[in-house]
Amino acid sequence: MTKKLRPLALSAALTASVVTALTAGAGTASAGLCGPVANIFTVQADGDLWHYRHSGVRDGSFSWAGATQVGWGWGGKTFAGPNGWLFNITTGGELRRLRYNGSGWDTFPGGGQYDTIGWGWEKFVQDRSKITIDSDGSIYTLEGDQLRWWFFDHQQRAWAPGSGRVLDTGWGRFDAIVASGQGSIKGRDDRGVLHHFRYDRVSERFALYETWQHNLTWTTHTRLLSAGGDVYYTVLGDGRLVWNSYSEYWSDGWKTSAGSTVGTGWGTDVDVTATTSDCKYESLYWTPRNPVVQDQGAMPISYLNPSGTRHLVRVTPDNGLTDLHEVGTEGWSAQPFGGTFTGVSNVVAGEAPGTEMIGATQLQTGDVVLNTLGANGQWQGFQSLKGAMRVAPALVRRQDGTLVVYAMGDHASDRGPYEGQLYYRKQLPNGDFLAWKRFSSGLVVETPSVITRGDEVTIVARTVSNWNTVFRAVGDRVPVEVERTPYVVGPRPKLVKDAQDRIMIVDVGWRPGESAGLGVFVLKEKVDRSGFESTWTFLPDLPGAPDSESRQVDAVYLPNGALAVSLTGNGGKVYVTTSKGAGSTEFHPWQQVSGDGEFTEPTSTRMVNGSLSVAAVTSGGSYFLYEASVSQDPAAALSFTGRQVA
Repeated sequence: MTKKLRPLALSAALTASVVTALTAGAGTASAGLCGPVANIFTVQADGDLWHYRHSGVRDGSFSWAGATQVGWGWGGKTFAGPNGWLFNITTGGELRRLRYNGSGWDTFPGGGQYDTIGWGWEKFVQDRSKITIDSDGSIYTLEGDQLRWWFFDHQQRAWAPGSGRVLDTGWGRFDAIVASGQGSIKGRDDRGVLHHFRYDRVSERFALYETWQHNLTWTTHTRLLSAGGDVYYTVLGDGRLVWNSYSEYWSDGWKTSAGSTVGTGWGTDVDVTATTSDCKYESLYWTPRNPVVQDQGAMPISYLNPSGTRHLVRVTPDNGLTDLHEVGTEGWSAQPFGGTFTGVSNVVAGEAPGTEMIGATQLQTGDVVLNTLGANGQWQGFQSLKGAMRVAPALVRRQDGTLVVYAMGDHASDRGPYEGQLYYRKQLPNGDFLAWKRFSSGLVVETPSVITRGDEVTIVARTVSNWNTVFRAVGDRVPVEVERTPYVVGPRPKLVKDAQDRIMIVDVGWRPGESAGLGVFVLKEKVDRSGFESTWTFLPDLPGAPDSESRQVDAVYLPNGALAVSLTGNGGKVYVTTSKGAGSTEFHPWQQVSGDGEFTEPTSTRMVNGSLSVAAVTSGGSYFLYEASVSQDPAAALSFTGRQVA
């Protein structure tokens, strides 16, 4: 060992036979919020393992507290984690963990100094820069186009559930990754530019995703390591060890554009790695915790009918979730789900034939959950997608059979919990879900509405300024904003497709003219499908006050091509209208299908056995179904009969 520091005496020390781990000092903070030293380990070409203590970690000064040989005979790939843990991958693919306690190696049950925790990891002996650990012990691997997450619980001596999960795709453009503080990940492209990401393993979403303004300064084409807290080192081609510090709150990200040289002669080591908990963030970064989950009040019922038995899933006024379903000839029965929820999603087909799926968001945690109703009429149980979201999700089943889940959550910044942004979580063909990612920039206030066409998804969301913002996603691309439609007052627009796959937005807005009041309108997609027309088609006024249709609408295209629209008016009555023909912009007068009871919740419509079925709920929690046979003539008005089912 003939390099690296200013002249100092080295004490050869310790035993350690095979591989791994050091811990070290206390450690807090980044760029000045570090412990007394950064603990750096090197594996030299002759297999010796050395421990260096960089005492200039707080400011990037050329100052060292010593170096000690702590092992020999090391091969394969060695990398450090937090709190003295080291990991070694042998050439045969064994993943081993060890812990250096500052004066020697811990002994594991059975008397050994290492513990084998996995096999088949040999690819990282070759792809040495594609495995890394952050300050909380999360392991990230770059495998082809995929970024994966792993976590080994040292107390339980077991891998955490979900270990090996794919977090994201599209990472084939990076040739190296390095993790630092909790979830902080840098991906290096072929120009040497370091792209910044921050993943939160609790909510399973990216709190920040590739912030462009932080990619413009420090570049490196060589080895990368971190002491935690966004304090980084790189070994340059000339053997210099260079320090730098990063912050999401700095305008250019990096403390300096070139970094600070803190050592020389570091270019011949096989591995250079650092304990990732010796520094912590100077300022606490925003993380998705304890979201301000909205009580969305009455939402449309999720109307399921996968195998001929109807299920009406509703969030009750006390935020419980209840399934009211048919029970043969015995009538209807209510089945409550456990927990409290803010709202419930639209219905999509399940993965298996004869099944249907819904989603909901838990009121206390913001966790998004999915549940599938089987062909046997039994629920398969909640699957949690985490998220820390604020509203109920919206679901889309794509043409390849995979699911995409959309929801609104807080923005990843320090500006407070009211930055409503849209997130999405995509399913892979094997059934696993990628991490949540943000795609909107406007302040969204409600659950978005979604619809799919081929490999394209259209998303429409109401913003705080009462505009509907339209996004489009094609294939696996990130949704992009297409346009904003005029002022609306309905909480959530309804999206439907006609027989030509042309999308329509059905919502409530202000009619043109002074004191004209509110009205339900249909906004058609342009013929070239580049966006939506600028002219609304307003439906007739409801009987009574001209602005009585200020509530949530529902709509469905009938088999004969007519468009049916339903709503609960301000007077507590249920109304339905249909267009006078396929593609017609004229509608029949609204038909009151209910009695004069006090209906307060939005309606839900669905085609069932050749009939249009409309579900409605009174203020007292009574359920009604109104049904009308649909003829082949799209111009024919519907004739409804109704009954109370619970």
